[in-house]
Amino acid sequence: MAAQTGDSRYWPDDAELRNGLGDLLAYRRLRRSRLRMILEGIEDRLRGWHGEETGLGGERVARGQCAIEHVMPRKWVAHWKPDLVDTDEQRDKLVHTFGNLTLLTKRLNSSVSNGPWDGKRSGLQEHDVLILNRKLLKSATDDWSNESIRSRTRDLTEEIIRIWSVPEGHKSGFASDKPRRRRKLQLIDLLGAGALQAGVQLTPRQAKFSHRIGVLLPDGQIELEGNTFGRPSAAAVFVTGRPINGWSFFYVDPKTKPSLRKIRSEYLESLDIDLEGDEDDDQGDDE
Repeated sequence: MAAQTGDSRYWPDDAELRNGLGDLLAYRRLRRSRLRMILEGIEDRLRGWHGEETGLGGERVARGQCAIEHVMPRKWVAHWKPDLVDTDEQRDKLVHTFGNLTLLTKRLNSSVSNGPWDGKRSGLQEHDVLILNRKLLKSATDDWSNESIRSRTRDLTEEIIRIWSVPEGHKSGFASDKPRRRRKLQLIDLLGAGALQAGVQLTPRQAKFSHRIGVLLPDGQIELEGNTFGRPSAAAVFVTGRPINGWSFFYVDPKTKPSLRKIRSEYLESLDIDLEGDEDDDQGDDE
């Protein structure tokens, strides 16, 4: 890369990579071929291929043959508990970052790929010929959480910096040493913007739960059967007894039945905020 001279060639420095890759929706933003190439490069480095050095065993990972897999599935709400700190919206984006992506020598059965962590872990163990997966499994034995993803993203970012290193002292001029502030969109924000009104009834979309109606309070809390909840998913779990996305679970108008998720999306679109990675899709978990 040091020999590149064209004006269209841009070379970020290490600080910019650390800031940019932390929340890059790699699965959404990068072409599959490029994303696979990066993961293959990391696998090679873990095997000992450093510059001109030959790796242990003398074999690189086969190019273009592995499938890209989300560790925590895109449709996580069916089998994975909501995070205690992050919003569902944050997790919807987080699952597409580098830390939640790996390579498999063959695709998993869809029920395993989209299932809970115990089954996913067993499926990954069948692919431990890849050092990427050995290290992943070693770092997360009992659980795979939002923090697990962020921690692995940081680790993979350092590997990327080592593999595609810049000349000593190189500065792109665009990086900031300060991490970007993350913003959590909550019900109180929608109240403040007038997208929702205090006192609105929140009705479960599933008919068997439709009688268990919550009320949105002026402080953004949800009151339901004498209990208050700070997040829609917490209220939805209370109703159903299982992990579920509360933004999709509750609707606010008996006639038109827009979900909280739709109202949130419309509000974000009005601010021209990128919603990529936050949509519902009907495709399988991975390519």
